[in-house]
Amino acid sequence: MNEFSIRNSYGFRTDENEEWFEVHTGAITNTNPDSMVHVTINTDKICPNMSNKDFRDMVLNCRDRAVGYIETRLEDLARWSASDQERVRAWFGNCEEPARNRLARGLTSIVRVLRGLTGDNFVRWEPNTARYLGCVPNPVKSGVVAEVCAPDTKTHTIAIHLDFCSMRDFSWDKDSIVSTLIHEASHFQDTMGTKDWKYFMDECLSWGGTNPEQAVENADSIAGYVIYNA
Repeated sequence: MNEFSIRNSYGFRTDENEEWFEVHTGAITNTNPDSMVHVTINTDKICPNMSNKDFRDMVLNCRDRAVGYIETRLEDLARWSASDQERVRAWFGNCEEPARNRLARGLTSIVRVLRGLTGDNFVRWEPNTARYLGCVPNPVKSGVVAEVCAPDTKTHTIAIHLDFCSMRDFSWDKDSIVSTLIHEASHFQDTMGTKDWKYFMDECLSWGGTNPEQAVENADSIAGYVIYNA
């Protein structure tokens, strides 16, 4: 007997009111007429402390809050007052026109991606998540709360690690779900293609002045610029 087993949430759609996953439209062709096809549906929760519906509601509410803060920064960049310029200088070491333009383009793209997210964009991290999305798995997992594959501009999948599930929704100066969503969205190649040169927003604020070229391409610097003591 030939057996096919599908046991991951990628390519599955969650019903808005249920915990079951539904396979996308498609077919598995088995050429052996005497065999059977078995499909195992993955019903595991993304976060063990809440239902997948509650997770989706929570993370999309945080997404909306992140978009609001980014739009405030976009208004700053358009107005470009002395205080707006000083905020950019503090985080990125200069407030020259190239930095301003990069931030304006990048933040606009991050808003586009964040607004396009639905509950289906979030999956529970598993060992093969990165490989499935086209990236080499990152062996360093300590302290990681979420991750993306930067070239994944088609699905914008965000893989959720266990520690994400116990994070605060928001903080003005500490890591939170809101800052993490901005951080992760900035990594995609169709937004800003940021790197992780430096972690922790409070440390990035003092670091940017001496590392301007890296700071404007650093995910936590972007997140900090958007929300830190906003």
